[in-house]
Amino acid sequence: MIDVFRLSVIFAVLTIMGCSSDAPAPPMCRTTSDYAGSEENAACLIRTGDKLLLIRHRLSGKLDMPGGGKQHGESLACAAHRETWEETGFNVLVGEPLGRTPNGMLLFACHEQANAGALPDTFNPPDWARLEVTSLHKINPFELEHDDLRFASDLIPLRDGFVAMGQPSTAAPPSTGQSETKAL
Repeated sequence: MIDVFRLSVIFAVLTIMGCSSDAPAPPMCRTTSDYAGSEENAACLIRTGDKLLLIRHRLSGKLDMPGGGKQHGESLACAAHRETWEETGFNVLVGEPLGRTPNGMLLFACHEQANAGALPDTFNPPDWARLEVTSLHKINPFELEHDDLRFASDLIPLRDGFVAMGQPSTAAPPSTGQSETKAL
């Protein structure tokens, strides 16, 4: 009963804050993916050197990938872009899908151009994200345990996606001429 009450209060605060002018409008969706699957949830894997950028959820205290559910009329790539912006403040370029988690979350290769590699391994999220996210972490996924993650079964897909992304370059990803900018 207490958990239901706690969640109700949190949702009420999120709803009120969602109407606040303090949070900036999300940027236009940036993607090179034309994936049109039927999944409802998407996340970004953001590689910074030999680490992934993960968020720490306020409610669970556990790590997770930035992501969430798509909104009406939104593509999965744009859902991953929007959710990453809302939870990290990074305006990523969403690339191709890397795989999916056991609960159906599609994982995209996402590239940031804000030089997150220069940031410390733990840093604060933007003010607008602090109701949901307590901190951002750059972590080697092979140093994580299942219990470190919000969803323990995400560890293997997270590691597989990290490996599939390969070694990062220091330059921005090359333009394929297929880059698409969409309103969210």
